[in-house]
Amino acid sequence: MDIKKFLDIKFLVFLFFTLDGRIKRRTWWYSQIFLIIVGILILIPIGSILEALDWQDPELEKFVQFFVLIISFLAVFLDSKRLQDRSINGLVAVIPYILSVPYQFGLISDSILQFYVLVVLAARIYIFVNAGFLKGDDGDNKYGPEPEH
Repeated sequence: MDIKKFLDIKFLVFLFFTLDGRIKRRTWWYSQIFLIIVGILILIPIGSILEALDWQDPELEKFVQFFVLIISFLAVFLDSKRLQDRSINGLVAVIPYILSVPYQFGLISDSILQFYVLVVLAARIYIFVNAGFLKGDDGDNKYGPEPEH
């Protein structure tokens, strides 16, 4: 995988803003690292600015949680493409994200919180293993041709 690809806007739009197509494991791993680096490079200065503006800790924590949700949302597109490379419907990647939103904002009752967290974790592990470790389909599948990247 050529790192110059990540400077191509068309490639970035394909990776982070479409559910169509397939990507290889290597592209998925590089894209995950790219998201983490970009997230850190954005979050540190913004967090510093908000702290300098005297935002209180709970407000700053909510902002960080919201930012993490946005980064997670972008990762859904990557997961979707990897699942499709394994002939799994890419919409499965949306499930843990949707389930994480009420959890992040404290909307889950304490009585079911442990079970809820386990369900979200199980879904994330299923996607992580399929996306990051298992080989994709050889040749074309119903989601498109075998990926070059």
